[in-house]
This record gives sequence, structure tokens and C-alpha cells, in this order.
Amino acid sequence: MDDVDTRAADVPAAPAGALARPEEIFVERWNLQHRLQHLALAVSMVGLLTTGLSIKYAYTGWAPRVIALLGGFRSTLVLHKASAVLLILVALYHLGFLLYHWRRGQVTWSMRPTRKDALDAVHHALYLLGLRRDPPRFDRYSYLEKFEYLAIFWGMVVMGLSGLALWFPEVAGRLAGRWVLDALRVVHSNEAFVALLSLAFGHFFMAHFHPAVFPSSPVWYSGRISLAHLAEEHPLELERLAEAGRLPSGWVEALGRPAGDPCHRLRGWRRALGVVELVIYSAIFYYLLLTFIPMLLA
Repeated sequence: MDDVDTRAADVPAAPAGALARPEEIFVERWNLQHRLQHLALAVSMVGLLTTGLSIKYAYTGWAPRVIALLGGFRSTLVLHKASAVLLILVALYHLGFLLYHWRRGQVTWSMRPTRKDALDAVHHALYLLGLRRDPPRFDRYSYLEKFEYLAIFWGMVVMGLSGLALWFPEVAGRLAGRWVLDALRVVHSNEAFVALLSLAFGHFFMAHFHPAVFPSSPVWYSGRISLAHLAEEHPLELERLAEAGRLPSGWVEALGRPAGDPCHRLRGWRRALGVVELVIYSAIFYYLLLTFIPMLLA
């Protein structure tokens, strides 16, 4: 999510012997507001996907068990609508949060796509294919993280509008024809499937199952990231923190990938994992185009 300029946690000036273990030193990446908004978003998405897919696939063997566990079809539908309301509230709160801090001059707009993101995407693809020696140097957020963030807004608009139309079909029917409702039902369902693919094979892998952070990145619950991980994934941000005086200079020189650093040990086969991730995101993007472009052209 986009950031408000807050002070990072102070990094202690470590003795020389500790400089070889930057993975044990943490700085603040997300403040409490970020973490609470992320938690509310996660709860709403889990609720929507669990209930929505159970309703959609009620004819299968597994869905009736989930529906029974949730208290029956009516309860499942109520939970689905409650999760939708929570998602809408999260979106409105986040927009208000950004507007409030924008008026105070505290928004960094670090999620704003730039020309560098396009260059980083090409650079990253060439690196994963072995055509570039070094990976791209990311700032606070990489182009993939920005894509995920903006995709949430896209999904909220598509899911929100189509969901409201299905929630109030009489109103939507008066404003448009029956064929619009039928199309929105398909859009709503397919967008949910795209969201599931993105979360399960993209976001969950990078935030939980990637060997560098397994079993989970601490950012979402503690808001902190280790200097080793920051240097590996966001070196430009690390340099900015040092230039702003928010890191003792000794730590920057110490982050030369010491042999004991787990990120360093993983670098050799991280490229293969990156190729898998690139293929997954490409497949999701292709499915998105395959689903929605024909509808737009119809």
C-alpha cells in the first residue's frame, strides 16, 4: 500500500562483531496503520473467496461441506455480503487515509508507477533468463509489488460494481438490460478466480513460502524488515535511509552479503524461483486478457 512518511525505528550502532549479522537487525517498513489496513483487507478477501467460491461451485463435492461448516447457504451468503462491505470500507478508508496525509504533505507516492518500473521489468526478465549479470535494484517497492497494489484497486472496482449489481438486481435491471446482469455475473466470478490465482501463486509465495522469508515475512504483523532482506530486495531504499541519517553508516558498508546471510545462500537458485514467478504472473495476466477483452469488444 502507498506510504506515509514516518520515522523508521532506530537502528543501534552495533559493535564490530555484530556487523556480520545484519539479518538480526530490523527497521520499520510498515507502521501500525499499514498493518491494520492490510489485515482488514486480508480478512475481507479470505471471506469473499471462501464464501463466493463455495456458492459458485456448490454442485461439487467440497463446496457443500464448506457451506455446512459456515452454517448453511443463507449464512454463507450473509458472510459473503459482510466481507464485501468490509472490503468497501477498507477501500474508502485507505483513500481517505491517503487524502488526509496528502493534505499534510506526508504521502510519498512510492507505489506510483514510473519509467524505471518498465525498465526494471525488462531488466528483471533478462536477468531471470540469464542475459543480465545482476538483478535490477529496486527502491521501496518493486514493479511487481506496485502491480499487485494497483491490481487491488482494479479488482475492487470490478468486484464492487458487479457485486452491487448482483446484490440489488432489481435496481440494476432497471438501469440496464438482463444481458448486463448476466455479463456482470461472469465478470464477478472470473475476477474472483483471477484474484485467487494472484494471491495463491503470487502474493502468498513471495510473502510466506519464499525460502528467504519462510514461513512468513514479518512485515505484515510486526512491520519490520531485516537489513539483510532490505539490502537484497530494496537496495535503493537502504541507500536512501542511510543518506537521510536513519541508518548508522557502518551498517551500509557491512551489508556486503556476508557468508552467513541466508539471502546470500539463496541467491544462486533465486533466479529459478523468479522464472517460476514470472511464468505465473504472465499466465494470470493472459487469463485476465482472455476473459475480459472479448467482453469489452462484444
